[in-house]
Amino acid sequence: MASPMFPVPRDAESKGASDVKWFAGIAMHAIIAKQGPPDSEAAREEIALWAFRMGQAMAAAEQRLHASE
Repeated sequence: MASPMFPVPRDAESKGASDVKWFAGIAMHAIIAKQGPPDSEAAREEIALWAFRMGQAMAAAEQRLHASE
């Protein structure tokens, strides 16, 4: 399991978003900002899938480039 973007102590109640979820949120924001809010459930699902794919790609590239070090 991926570590959270903003780690918190073990006894804290919130674990934070994973890197993939964080990056996916940024990607989703970008596509909605450019295209506007989706009108249908299918369009919302497509944006979400695209955003998670981008989030996964960004996390993989970060690991390959050792960008978090």
